[in-house]
Amino acid sequence: MVFKKKMDKPAAAAERTFSKAQLLAAKRFSGVEKDILHVALADGTAYTAAQAEQALQSFIQRGVKEHG
Repeated sequence: MVFKKKMDKPAAAAERTFSKAQLLAAKRFSGVEKDILHVALADGTAYTAAQAEQALQSFIQRGVKEHG
């Protein structure tokens, strides 16, 4: 008798990655969010949607430095 092992998808293969340009063109993000992502994401790096969302939230939660 042959038993087939249930194959789960590897976590890395399950999530697609996107370039910075693809994320900036996505309808998922608003104009302001795209402005933030333009600054928060590095050129030439691939991101999952969750990583882009995390970068967005991290940037928003940063405090403003005062000069003077």
